[in-house]
Amino acid sequence: MRKSRRRSKVISFVLCILIAPGFLIPIIMMVLGSFKTQGEALHMDLSLPKQVMIENYQHVLETGNILRGYKNSLIITIAAVALIIIFGSMAGIVISRRNDRKMNIAYYYFIFGLTATMQLVTTYFLLLKIHLLETYIGVIFVFTAVNLPFAVMTFASFVKGIPREIDEAALIDGCNTLQMFFKVLIPIMKPAVITNLIIAAISVWNNFQIPLYLMSSSENATIPMMVYNFYGLYARDWQYVFAAIMFTILPVVILYLCLQKYIVEGMTAGAVKG
Repeated sequence: MRKSRRRSKVISFVLCILIAPGFLIPIIMMVLGSFKTQGEALHMDLSLPKQVMIENYQHVLETGNILRGYKNSLIITIAAVALIIIFGSMAGIVISRRNDRKMNIAYYYFIFGLTATMQLVTTYFLLLKIHLLETYIGVIFVFTAVNLPFAVMTFASFVKGIPREIDEAALIDGCNTLQMFFKVLIPIMKPAVITNLIIAAISVWNNFQIPLYLMSSSENATIPMMVYNFYGLYARDWQYVFAAIMFTILPVVILYLCLQKYIVEGMTAGAVKG
């Protein structure tokens, strides 16, 4: 039994080593390319730059409107993630605690949302009718609706592992519903909260399609749209394109590295009963 487990670990480790270059090589090439000259960057290889060109980043900041893209992306991402966590956790708590037929139907309704694809044409005309097209609020609501099913699923699974006696003790101590939610359950659900924070933040921050169709004005352009427009202006200046992409991925990479230890715990909580 021990030998088979050890063998499976060795096989898994070897597979990870073989697969890792497929993910790391493009990232390394992009990082190196952002410090190269135009001629060196066109080779798209892993060679070190002959001269480190910090000026590439300065040029991108001055001409690419990156800071404006950061502002728009931060507004949308922070608001959408906050709504996803608040409403997802509330729905997950109610669904898992009540556990009756109506709540089961509601749960599977949200699960269906994981497989249903968003129809951009109908969403476009809906926002147009309610006068939310080309607005932060409209895009934030769309991102919230798209990411809410996964949040409800993970929170509902996590809450099933929290004893009901904690709720009863909080009520006896005088907590109302909101106090029990924010002061008792949310701190306990920290792994699930951080898991949804990371996944939702990456999903919203990197999304290009939804802002492109629903908020396409240059003033409201998000950071992926800024990179796209920047690529159009500098199609052959790959050193600038790489530098612009570095500005795009840096915040989510930092966020993931700081909080990634909570992801596995938050994803697997509630998966096994007993």
